[in-house]
Order: sequence, then C-alpha cells, then structure tokens
Amino acid sequence: MNKFWVITKQVYKRHVKTKSFIISLLLPLIVAGIALALPKIMDYFGNDDSAKIAVLSSNPAFVEVIKQNKEHFKVNDAITSKKAAQKALTAEKIDGYLTISEKNGAFHAVYTTRETAGKEIMTQLSQSLTGVKVQLKATEYGLNQKKLTALTSEVPVKNQLKSDKELTDSQKDIMQAANLFLTLIVFFFVITYANIVAAEIATEKGTRIMEVILSSVSATTHFLAKLSAIVLMLLTQIGCYLVVGFIAMISLQKTDMIRGLLDQLANFPASYLILNLLFVFFGLLLYIVLAAMAGSLVPNVETVAQFIYPLTIFSIVGYWGSIVATSIPDNIIVVIGSYIPVFSPMMMLARMNMLAVSDFGILISLGILIITVGLAFLLTFRLYKSNVLLYSNEGLFKTLRKSVAYAKKEK
Repeated sequence: MNKFWVITKQVYKRHVKTKSFIISLLLPLIVAGIALALPKIMDYFGNDDSAKIAVLSSNPAFVEVIKQNKEHFKVNDAITSKKAAQKALTAEKIDGYLTISEKNGAFHAVYTTRETAGKEIMTQLSQSLTGVKVQLKATEYGLNQKKLTALTSEVPVKNQLKSDKELTDSQKDIMQAANLFLTLIVFFFVITYANIVAAEIATEKGTRIMEVILSSVSATTHFLAKLSAIVLMLLTQIGCYLVVGFIAMISLQKTDMIRGLLDQLANFPASYLILNLLFVFFGLLLYIVLAAMAGSLVPNVETVAQFIYPLTIFSIVGYWGSIVATSIPDNIIVVIGSYIPVFSPMMMLARMNMLAVSDFGILISLGILIITVGLAFLLTFRLYKSNVLLYSNEGLFKTLRKSVAYAKKEK
C-alpha cells in the first residue's frame, strides 16, 4: 500500500504542476467568464450607439417621448426646422430626423436618414409614437386612465405544457446552449485525459524501464496507482469548476443572466444534477480506462496517437451526436447511440437535459455505462502485466490479440 501511494502522489504532483494542466484548468473558466461578461461589455459599448436625431413636430409630447428614450436616441433640441435638419444631416451632425404630421385625425411619421435605418431603431420609434398617439386619442375621446388601461392592456397567455417533462421554447433555447457547452467540456476532458493516461504509461514502457519497475512493484499496484493519480487529477479539475461555479452563482445571483439560469434550473428535477455528474464522471472514467489499456499496448510514446485513435473517433462521434440530440433528441440513431457506453456520456446527457427520455431510460443507460466501466477495468487490469511487457508494432488490434493470447498462457 505504501508503494501505491508513493506512485500515486508522484504521478499526481508531476501532472498538476505542468503548464498544460494549468491551461486546461483555466481555459474553460476564462471562456465561461467571457460569456458572463459579454452582455455587460456589449451594453457598455452599446451606450455610444444611440442614434443622434432631430424631431420635427408641432406637438411637444412626441418630442418629449423620444427624448426620454435615451438608450436609443439623442435628440438635438436646437434643430426645429426641416431646412436645419437637412443641413445637419448632410454635415453628418445627426444620423437622421423624424418628421411627424397629422392629417384628417391620423398621425404620420417619416424618418429621413443617409443610410437604411436598422429594424431596432424603427421599432423603437414606432412604439414611442404609438404610445403618445393612444394618450392623445384617449383625451380626445374622453377616456380616463382607468378605461384606457382596460382598453389597451394585453390579454395574458400562459404556456401550459401537456406534460411536466416538456420544455417551453425559451427553455429549449437555454438548454440547447447549456448542452452544447457541457458536452464540449466533456469532449475536451475526454481528449485531454485519454492522451495523458496513455502517454503516462507509454513513456515508461518506451524507455524500456518497465521491467525494472515491475521487479520492485507488482503490475497490479503500478496500474492502480497510475489510474488513481489520473482520476484524482480529474476530480481536482471538476472540483475546481464546482467551487468556482458555486461562488459565481452566489456572487452574481442578482444579475439577469444568473437569475434567468436559476429560474430555468428550478424547473428541472434536483436528481438531474446528480445524474449529469454521474454521466460525466463514469463517461470520463471509461475513456481513461480504455486509454490506459491502449497506452499499455503502445510500443513507444511516438505511437500513442495511433493507438488511441479509435477513442478519439468515438469521442468525436459522441460529441456530434450530442449536438444532433439537442435539436432532434428522438432521432432513432441518437436514441440508439445514447445507450452505447462510448457515446452515452454525451448523447444521453443531451437527451436527458432536453427532457426527451424517461427516468427508466436514463437509469438503463447509466447502468450500462457503469457495467461497461467495470468490465473495461477488469479486462485492462487482467491484461496490464502482459501488455506492458509486450512490444509490437503491428497496430492496436493485433497487439491486443497477442496480449490476450499471452494472458491466457499465463493463466
């Protein structure tokens, strides 16, 4: 046991101090931080995008309502005539001028610009002018504020789902974005840790010192120590994200983005958070164990990429399958893929978070994944000693067949 912890600590400390680990730890946090700060950055720079306009109207109510909309407009009070407005527009002192007139009891407005006005500007102008028109007509018709409110109030429409396990369109949009981000993180973890564990084992094997190591420590202890160190690295990274995420939620809970996210999460069963973590953990563990097997078969560190290529393909298929699952979670290929262990950590994750699969289906997929992890661990554990002492350049599958045959002879 002492040798086990010595190897575990040595491998763990060596990797967590590397620049690559620190970068892989910080990169998702930086991306998430930018995503959170982006709305504020856009708002900050957007404040200077207010259109500089002149309002030409004999009714000061129209001028006043446009002036109050400071987020979108900066009204030049000095311009009160069409001639002055045209001159200012030609000199590019204003972006446009709004001419409001009344004929036969109907109001008309023309917004003159050098270039086509944006849809947002036209919408804001229309809404502002419509509000004033309603007030003026209400006064003309002798309607008090109470009657006016009753007349113009919107009819509330509530979106009631036929099942508690369905999402509204807005919730789907949010969960699709969340799924894409989460599955991208899982894909990133898979690629990173599969390479780390395969290279860790292949490096010692490639230097031909594996025989010396196994003469002082059993293959069982060596394998478990290496695997434990990599899993501890994984837990360290996930733990950091959970702590930072919790602190961010507490610190930014009053912001619109976090408040909206919390409101959406409140509609999901609490057990789904645990299930998300279980799929992520066991999915990564499966790839780590399979990468350990591939790494033990590698003749030298230069061929690591070649031997873990099938795992890379599996992870890419799983990731793209999860993207499809966010849009069409009931697609037959996606449904089948969500029960295949090398794909389910991403595909079932997406289907589950879109509430497109029953609890029974989720548990079946998770059960298959856990059983597969156990079987992969036992197989890797059984073949490890023969693998690390076997040097072959015949490729992954031929080398694996040789290893199995060698293990049977030793049995």
